[in-house]
Amino acid sequence: MKTYMKDAGHWFLLLLLMDVVFVFVTWILCGKALRYMAVFLILFSAWICAAGIFFEYRRRKKEKDALLRFLEMPNESARQEFLQKFGEQGAIALFGSRLLELAAQLNEKTVELAAYREYMEAWVHEAKTPLSLSALVLGNHKEEMSPYVYARMHYIQLQLGEAVERILYYARLTADHADYKFTAFRLDECVLEVLEEYQLLMKERRLQVNRSLEPLTVVSDRKVVSFMLAQLISNAVKYADGSAGKLSLCISGEQDRVHFCIFNNGSGVPPEDAPFVFDKGFTGNHASRQKATGMGLYLVRKYAQNLCAQVRLNPQIPYESGFGIELVFTL
Repeated sequence: MKTYMKDAGHWFLLLLLMDVVFVFVTWILCGKALRYMAVFLILFSAWICAAGIFFEYRRRKKEKDALLRFLEMPNESARQEFLQKFGEQGAIALFGSRLLELAAQLNEKTVELAAYREYMEAWVHEAKTPLSLSALVLGNHKEEMSPYVYARMHYIQLQLGEAVERILYYARLTADHADYKFTAFRLDECVLEVLEEYQLLMKERRLQVNRSLEPLTVVSDRKVVSFMLAQLISNAVKYADGSAGKLSLCISGEQDRVHFCIFNNGSGVPPEDAPFVFDKGFTGNHASRQKATGMGLYLVRKYAQNLCAQVRLNPQIPYESGFGIELVFTL
């Protein structure tokens, strides 16, 4: 309300001057009528001011609503309504004001997001300490546990480690500057290192593992590639057939590319789910995947893009025969 009165101040001043002139003329022509004329002018001026403020408020509210509609849904119809309400000059001024508000909100959200990411990364690094300690204690006291208890504890430790790593790598996706260290390394050696972490789990599940790993070198970030391989291997082990599980890993090369392929004989991915398996949070309709987070394959795809690699479902594996994923590095 104060804004409207301030903007219309010159009109109020002109109305006051007009009242003064009318009062002066009335006093000259008929002094006896001055009192009645003054009361009438005061009431009439007050009514004019109130009506002016009301209509100005309604006009500006309609303009603001038109602006918000255009910003929320910027189509041609909303644009025409917006320009009709404001005109070119008014549109520029209000756009500038609204953009400043949006910029302030965006800056506030950016600060909050940065603080959240820093907190998550700090929490993950703190969580890694007790996880490392638990792995050390588990290894030192292996003989004091039954094979079954040791396998269960190792599985729990492995699952917690995977969850913490996923949180860390998800937080890093939003970092302003990518921090990748590209080096040349043997992909087969990296696969064997990651595979070693899942030996107990694969033994417990009685998985038959077939390996055909050519000694090929790739140039990439070894730490990130190890994380990607861990997600793929974990996924393949988890969803292999429960009674006669089979797991196949293969590394092969062609011209300027190196292929890592992993297959299992699980339930596979239905054709209708195949286009979405790398989407964030997607778990599909299969009963065995309802407790999954849908983040592992999503992170693999995002980091593959950042490392100029490719990840895709293997089209040569029929839906009924199992599940296969291929990771392709360009030399």
